[in-house]
Amino acid sequence: MVTEEEAKRIIDAISAERFQPFLDACDHDLVVALRLYYWDGEASRAFLGALRDFEVAMRNSFHAKLAGRYGQADWWDSPRVRLTSKGIRQVNSAKRSLETEFGPGFTAGDMVARFTLGFWVGLTGRGQNYEMQFWIPALRHAFRGYLGERGALQLELDAVRRLRNRVGHHERIFHLRLEEDYERLLRLMEYVAPEKAALHRKFSQIPVVLARRPLVLSGAEPVRL
Repeated sequence: MVTEEEAKRIIDAISAERFQPFLDACDHDLVVALRLYYWDGEASRAFLGALRDFEVAMRNSFHAKLAGRYGQADWWDSPRVRLTSKGIRQVNSAKRSLETEFGPGFTAGDMVARFTLGFWVGLTGRGQNYEMQFWIPALRHAFRGYLGERGALQLELDAVRRLRNRVGHHERIFHLRLEEDYERLLRLMEYVAPEKAALHRKFSQIPVVLARRPLVLSGAEPVRL
């Protein structure tokens, strides 16, 4: 791919601190570590599409269920809704962000898009009696075919949230159990949007990318940028 001298200059641009875990994983072989770094980016890009489809489908389903329950598109402002202090901060942060960007004319749809995945996953938690407020009357219906407990599902959703945040913040993921993460993501997507899940099972690049790892590290296949 590159000479060792070229690798050193590229690593300088990445930063020694950011690159150190890759070196540690490759017995301090600069060239192999650089291959791993770029494969890691390829894996992140592959996961991003599936994470995007799942997040958008889940938040839209949650929003539809809660807007129907509370009879208003801005259900978070309903006097019947009692959010945790963290949830209130997240709502207020989204409002301030939209007001700064668009002025006071933003819509409920704008708010839905601005809420983080952490906000949506948090609605499946326990605070402020969320199970009775949100889960039992509304949100459980977003997961068609799921027969387990709310708490078990939240743990699964939170694992997806952590992966999504690592990908979104350009953090390394090569050290994770990515095959398990992929199956978890597809399993959750099948509950929320089975048609989307079927497309990902058929066309996703994730299995191909994961299988490429040893070939990329050995130099048998090229890195993909």
